[in-house]
Amino acid sequence: MACCGFDGFPDEGSFLLGIRAKERLYANQSTSFGCAPPEQPDHPFWRNEWIPFLSDQDGWRGKFIDVRDGRVGNWFVAQITVTGAYESMAEYVDSVTETLTRIADGSSPVCRFTEGRLVWS
Repeated sequence: MACCGFDGFPDEGSFLLGIRAKERLYANQSTSFGCAPPEQPDHPFWRNEWIPFLSDQDGWRGKFIDVRDGRVGNWFVAQITVTGAYESMAEYVDSVTETLTRIADGSSPVCRFTEGRLVWS
């Protein structure tokens, strides 16, 4: 499943997903059991309550918002997902803003602006 979005933002190799890409990725990940794998409901690598908004090109890993409590987490297919990487979408957006501010100030060791574009080293 290839995702389409805005390549390279906010991280190298990631895609900020549009609505259709979210729908496709969600449909690809969701399960009739409510979580995967169903025998590990306390430690799944995917739950149907998670809505993806950022992904790698293949849909193997990314970020989601948990509709049960609004927290943002990270998933990686076939690994236990840790929820609560950020307490809210607002906290996640603040962290992206801080990163972009460091890049704009020239204090990012891995990214810079060149001709109005983000360039990852």
